[in-house]
Amino acid sequence: MQFSDTHVHLQDFKTRFATDIVRAALEKGVDKLVCVSAAEKDWEKVAGLHELFPRNIIPAFGLHPWYVREASAGWEERLEACLRKYPRALVGETGLDRLHDGDEEPQGAAFSRQIDLARAYGRPLIIHAVRAQDWLEKYWKILPEKFVFHSFAASAELLAKVAAHGGYAGFSFSILRSRHKERVLKAVPPDRILLETDGPYQGPEKGREVEPSRLPELARELAEVRGLEFPGFAARVYQNSLEFLNIGK
Repeated sequence: MQFSDTHVHLQDFKTRFATDIVRAALEKGVDKLVCVSAAEKDWEKVAGLHELFPRNIIPAFGLHPWYVREASAGWEERLEACLRKYPRALVGETGLDRLHDGDEEPQGAAFSRQIDLARAYGRPLIIHAVRAQDWLEKYWKILPEKFVFHSFAASAELLAKVAAHGGYAGFSFSILRSRHKERVLKAVPPDRILLETDGPYQGPEKGREVEPSRLPELARELAEVRGLEFPGFAARVYQNSLEFLNIGK
């Protein structure tokens, strides 16, 4: 049985080396890991991890809305250079976060630029969206062909918009704490589901880092909520990940 962790910050773990974390994940069948950046300082680290495990780690380069105000001039050109250098790389994570910063303008400008890059290079886009449903209205029609709302734990109404525009919902352990859990997990189309740990964050135990090796545990719990047999659910979601990541298999 194979799995893809479509969102993990391997460079951010404190309790173990990233190389050990990746090897433990591989032992559990997690053979694809999307290593996601949040700020420009992450890009070199993410690239280095990809080069250590080129068959298993897929890099994602982006500017998270929390770090937009810290970005130095010319970040867009440097991000584009990363995408040219790494043809399998995704764009992200990027997006909008109304809870963190109530000013849409700087976040929106950075989000728009990263949407443009994803479209220009034909790359999947990883979206962080928190309490920003109204802000999102102007972006639905310009999103790239492939995009995912990561660590989805929002309403079924937002999920319906994501699905209507051809997007994916990435689920971490956080969905199991959401009051929308049952409704969302039963409503998401089977070919639009992706799994992620968002490690080291968003784990099932508060204050404890979550590793990609625990992804099969998450898959089993989601299959149970959906009332599905685990092997079939896991196979469908793994195939979704390959399609999302543009990996032919």
